[in-house]
Amino acid sequence: MLIAFLINGLILIVAGILVKYNPNLLAGYNTLSKEKKKEINIEKVSTIARNSLIITGALIIDSTCIMYILESSEITQITIISIILITGLLAMLILVNRVSKIK
Repeated sequence: MLIAFLINGLILIVAGILVKYNPNLLAGYNTLSKEKKKEINIEKVSTIARNSLIITGALIIDSTCIMYILESSEITQITIISIILITGLLAMLILVNRVSKIK
């Protein structure tokens, strides 16, 4: 279980780095027309996505190491990692929707 959670955290961190430098990886952005792409502040969106993914990945790695040291049960580990993952991704979605339009 330890290795799976660590890999999960690393994947999120790598995805965060890739999203910043290649915004077309964001769901739906690469299929938008040029006019719609001009309406979106992709710099802010990709920065928020990067920060959220990296922070979520780092929290997963940190909490996995702490739970391993404390010898937590597997169900506790799965629950805590799931809460961190869902909270991080929901926060990213809310923040991206708040700042995505250029004013």
